[in-house]
Amino acid sequence: MISHAIVKGKDLVSSGGRSFRIALMGAFLFFVASAASFGQSPIPAASGAAKENPGGFTPGMTLGTRFEGSYSGDGGVYDWGTALGYNFSRHFGVDAGVPFYFVNTPTSVKNGNPGAVSGIGVGSFFTDLRWTYPNQSLNYSSAIHLTTPTGDTKKGFSVGHVTWNETNHFDHAFGDFSPFLDAGVGNTVLDTRFFHRPFTTFGYNAQFNGGLEYDPGKFSFAAAVYDVAPWGNQTVVSRVFRCGSSAKCGAGGPTKNRKGFNSSSVTTGAADLVRDNGYNASIDYKPVGYVDLEFDYSRSVPLQLNSYSFGIGVDLSWMLRPRAH
Repeated sequence: MISHAIVKGKDLVSSGGRSFRIALMGAFLFFVASAASFGQSPIPAASGAAKENPGGFTPGMTLGTRFEGSYSGDGGVYDWGTALGYNFSRHFGVDAGVPFYFVNTPTSVKNGNPGAVSGIGVGSFFTDLRWTYPNQSLNYSSAIHLTTPTGDTKKGFSVGHVTWNETNHFDHAFGDFSPFLDAGVGNTVLDTRFFHRPFTTFGYNAQFNGGLEYDPGKFSFAAAVYDVAPWGNQTVVSRVFRCGSSAKCGAGGPTKNRKGFNSSSVTTGAADLVRDNGYNASIDYKPVGYVDLEFDYSRSVPLQLNSYSFGIGVDLSWMLRPRAH
């Protein structure tokens, strides 16, 4: 997923029913008991405006926890976890983890498939290799994001293949204003802080996101436009449609139905199946340096879909670093 912030996110608004709320609470208790077991769905291309950290990464161990997600008419997708890493220098670091997902299937999908259920489970193991080169003239950061297919494909938590994405971020600050551009390429369409998709994809694509951030202090505001430009054959694995005993889990042949994820577990087609573009807006609030709160909005033009997202993140790196005496 391409973004301009290392850890940001999305909105838990749904009527998933009592069983879903109980499962969610159970997952919360499990998370608290083993905070280092799960890592968030990453946003690898991001280091924000240069003025936020003009010296680059802080060398040493890193640890963070975050709950984020998106809600739209096609379903709710949320993830919660921790990410553990190490910054070898102010320019290079690595991190790794496994996201824990909560997916709420909308009533419209359940009506079409009585066997559809809301999904909860562990996603695919990931690792990020991250670079950052802050500069007064041009701030640049880059990342390589790799995953292994450890998640459940029937729930859309994995595409069943190893995936990779290489992402790049550029920005320049003019006082409190920072124009930015994110660009990347990979074999899956990454989720972003603005849009946790109700499906995952497998197929080559390039992603672009560009806009303007205004950051006067504890609050920051951003607006951007995005584009997903795929090529070649594409596979879409639904996160909101489940294969029941009478439902077919495999693809039924190539299709051009962009919303096939609402009625089929797996769909395949040409590049237009996952081509996407639209616009985003966000509000971010940092009450203290180690806490990040965010609300985002995204509009997908081809899907005619409005997505409302949130993120709650806490930087726990100070727990792993020696204190000065």
